[in-house]
Amino acid sequence: MFKCGTHPVSYIGHWCHGKRHGKGSIYYNQEGTSWYEGDWVYNTKSGWGVRCYKSGNIYEGHWENNVRHGEGRMRWLTASEEYMGRWEKGVQNGFGTHSWFLKRIPHSQYPLRNEYMGQFVNGVRHGRGKFYYASGAMYDGEWVSNKKHGMGRLTFKNGRVYDGAFSNDHVVEFPNLEIEFLSHLDLSEESSFRDWCHRTSISPEITRKLDGTGSTSVLGSGIELNLSFLLNKYPEKDQAEEKKQVEYAVLRNITELRRIYSFYSSLGCDCSLDNTFLMTKLHFWRFLKDCRFHHHNVTLADMDRVLSANNDIPVEEIHSPFTTIFLRTFLNYLLQLAYHIHHKEFQNRSPSLFLCFTKLMTENIQPNAGYVKGSLFSEQQRTLYSMSYISKSWEIYTAYCRPRATPPHELSMKVRHFLWMLKDFKMINKELTPVKFVEVIAEDNPFMHDGIDSNFELELVFLEFFEALLSFALISVTDQMTKSYLNFLNDNLPGDKHGSPDQNIQDRGSSGGTSQESDLQDGSTKSSSSKLGPVLDLSKMRRAKPKIRKSLSDERISKLNLKSPGKGLTFFWSQNGEKEKSKDEPEEKLTVWVTSMYIFFVTMLFPAHKREETLKEKVEQDRLHAAAAAQRQRLENQELEARLSSLREEGETRRQDAEADVTVIKEPWDAPSSSVTMSPPKEDTVVPQTTKSVMSKKKKK
Repeated sequence: MFKCGTHPVSYIGHWCHGKRHGKGSIYYNQEGTSWYEGDWVYNTKSGWGVRCYKSGNIYEGHWENNVRHGEGRMRWLTASEEYMGRWEKGVQNGFGTHSWFLKRIPHSQYPLRNEYMGQFVNGVRHGRGKFYYASGAMYDGEWVSNKKHGMGRLTFKNGRVYDGAFSNDHVVEFPNLEIEFLSHLDLSEESSFRDWCHRTSISPEITRKLDGTGSTSVLGSGIELNLSFLLNKYPEKDQAEEKKQVEYAVLRNITELRRIYSFYSSLGCDCSLDNTFLMTKLHFWRFLKDCRFHHHNVTLADMDRVLSANNDIPVEEIHSPFTTIFLRTFLNYLLQLAYHIHHKEFQNRSPSLFLCFTKLMTENIQPNAGYVKGSLFSEQQRTLYSMSYISKSWEIYTAYCRPRATPPHELSMKVRHFLWMLKDFKMINKELTPVKFVEVIAEDNPFMHDGIDSNFELELVFLEFFEALLSFALISVTDQMTKSYLNFLNDNLPGDKHGSPDQNIQDRGSSGGTSQESDLQDGSTKSSSSKLGPVLDLSKMRRAKPKIRKSLSDERISKLNLKSPGKGLTFFWSQNGEKEKSKDEPEEKLTVWVTSMYIFFVTMLFPAHKREETLKEKVEQDRLHAAAAAQRQRLENQELEARLSSLREEGETRRQDAEADVTVIKEPWDAPSSSVTMSPPKEDTVVPQTTKSVMSKKKKK
């Protein structure tokens, strides 16, 4: 611990060669309202850390050379804004999500929040991105310097769609159309909208198209069902009646469907200012399983593919748990699934679509909706803590998915892939056996096990994968492991000193949360590889029980906890630092459960994944090195072969020259000068007899 004598600055944490290095916390004022806690590298903020500014604004994420760099979340509490995504040298760069929170307009059914999700360049919206307006409108397309520019699609609140070119934040086809105004305008206020259209000289046809007054839907212009795909499956003469009857069926159940949508959308989310939430695919999966949709011989993965084919969903988003689902989209999905499940049963009866939807409501939705099953959303406190492991678990899930052999060739995980993953992680042992693995997967899945055989070709969506991990945690972590870890933490807590910076750490720790039972969420480690992290975090939280707080908004599941899971655990400690006896059994069970989750995810699963990734990187590096060495060897061999070939050619040339020299010497006309000089025979010339006589005379001599 270091206290500056001239400035109200104090630091507690790790050191190396006289410099802040490792894990540590620094406070920049006496009140403890301005601080940083996280990783240090020789006096610079580098790694993962949380920075709370005097204004109350908070950044949590990665740092490099004292600036925000990498993945991180910044919350401007004073401006009611939030950004989560990539940073480069202190500014937003890369993919991210920026939200602007607004006050709720009376009688609005939409959460009042503008949100952009897409590419950033130097702090501005630039590239491809989606903008969700507070009114319910949505733009998906190209951006240039914070303005819609290029090709894009604008979906209005009533479900109407404009698809075309934009220039300088305006529709190219209608340059007088103020898109920003339309996006914030409540189109249900017909008089104000028509007055504005009159002032801007918008034609009556365009007006009817935009405000939905030309719609014949019995649900009104606020909710426009997209039935074109389903109606095309019926004869043209029956389409009008099919549409009218199914809209009446939805209208009769609209109040209950709204309630169901709101209920499932709020699961695992923080409190919002207007108590309104947006449903994600993770919530939708839980709704489908609770209502037993998957008992109709169709898996959740199959349902995702059915909906993607009907709604032009990109391949990479088919199984994404973070995809947003509006109320109108929720209703369309129910109709499409109702048709997919029951259309064969009612194909010879009319109105067929009406009968399909009615049977689904009667047999599946009404008896089961709201009775939450599974291990993720069953208890609010556990849900909030479990959400801190969502991001890293999604990373692991996608790393072990395989592309499907049939279209649309999206990535999916089968049960055998899941089992192989745990085997690679060395987590299949005497506690978590293959038999128990199958039992957990088959608990609420009729396709997994029939009592004799197990189906390892079954596809798992992320919800099923993550809930299985939560169940595996309770199996893998024994009571003895939990008790040993608690005893270790209790024995290693530092003593309490009044007025010490440790008090400031504790005070600060109880003010930085953003959710209900925020101390439980603050229980996620900034670095799962840190061994000291949990001890430090427990020491600063030991005086206070978790406090219930409200965040600024209903964050999406994808943003619930950017910080790496396992920042520490919440336990209940008395004023003198001793472990406080639990007041009731549920509280004690929660503490044990939190400990089990921490041990499983932070000390077992995540390190195993990191070890496997490191091993894969090492194998890949070795493969690249081996390939490079083989390439070098091939080049050397080629060079050596070329040299040998050259030497062989040179030797052959010399041999041929030597043979030619020997041949020339043997010719009689190349004899020494003492010999008789003779001319070589000419072609077609007969050698005269005199030659023989001369030679014979020489012999006689």
